[in-house]
Parts: sequence; structure tokens; C-alpha cells
Amino acid sequence: MSRSMALYNALSAISVPPEKAKAVVEAWEAEVRNVATKSDLVRVEKQLIQKTVDLGRELRGSSKELGDTVKTHGEQINALSQAIATQGIELRAEIKEQGSEFRRAIETQGYEFRLSMEKQGRQTDTAIKAQETALNQMAVKLENALEQQGIKLEAAIKSVESKFKYVHWQLSVIVTVVVGIGIKVANDFLIGK
Repeated sequence: MSRSMALYNALSAISVPPEKAKAVVEAWEAEVRNVATKSDLVRVEKQLIQKTVDLGRELRGSSKELGDTVKTHGEQINALSQAIATQGIELRAEIKEQGSEFRRAIETQGYEFRLSMEKQGRQTDTAIKAQETALNQMAVKLENALEQQGIKLEAAIKSVESKFKYVHWQLSVIVTVVVGIGIKVANDFLIGK
């Protein structure tokens, strides 16, 4: 006998009208359809245990894979850190070397520049001294020329003065002769009358 039938008979035995007993049985069947039996629960429990075991295995496998991945990434990060540290050391060494070369180049260029400036200074001094010597020589020549011109001018002045004195003397003689002739003519004119 099924449980539904047993329920119906029990309800009829306590004087529940047959329609109401049938409605109660149908409602109960509808409810019971969604209710699990013990065997259902045992089967579901076994399935849940199996799923839990399977998920545990998967989780352990995933954890292992994740651990391996983390370990691999950690090793890669360590390798990258070491590479960066090595490159940093190499870069610092290269910068230091280039800085030293740059300082040496600057010192060399500075030394060469000082030598060049000293050489140009000496050349300029030599050129200035040569110009001064040439100017002094020209000044001496000009002074000598001026002295010679002065001597010639003095000689010319003396020559002109002596010629002037000679002309003056001649004029004095002429004037004296003319005055003498004039006096004689005047004397002859006055006396002769």
C-alpha cells in the first residue's frame, strides 16, 4: 500500500469527507514530490562527498600549479632583479669611466688652450715689439730727415741772408752813387748857374 493511499484511508477513518481527503492527499503528494527520501539524501551525500574530494584534488592541483607559477615568477623576478643590479653596476662603471674620460678630455683641451693662448700671446708680443722697432726706426729716420731738412733750411736761410746782405750792400752802393751823382748834378746846377 502506498503512503498516499494510507493517508487517504486514515483521513476517511476519522470521518473526513472523501473530496476533502482526496484534496489533502493530492496536496500532500505535491509537497512530497519535492521532498527527498533517505536514499536520495544518502545518494546526494555520496555525490557531495565525491564532488568535495574531486574539488579538493582540483584545488590541490590548482594550488600546486599556482605555487609552481608563483615559484617560476619569483625566479624570473629574482633573475630580473639580478640583471637590473648587474646592469646598474655596469651603467655606474660606464658613467664613471665616461666621466673620467670627459674630465681628461676637458683637462687636455684646457691645457692645449692655455698653450695656444700663451703661443698667441708670445706671437702678439713679438709682433708688437717688431711694430715698435719699425716705428722707432721710422721715427729715427723722420728725425734725421727733419734734422737734414732743418740744416738745409738753415743753410738756405743763411744763403738768402747773405744774398740779401749782398743785395742790400749793392743797393747801398747804388743809392750812394745815385746820391753822389745827384749831389754832383745839383752842385753843378747850382754852381754852374
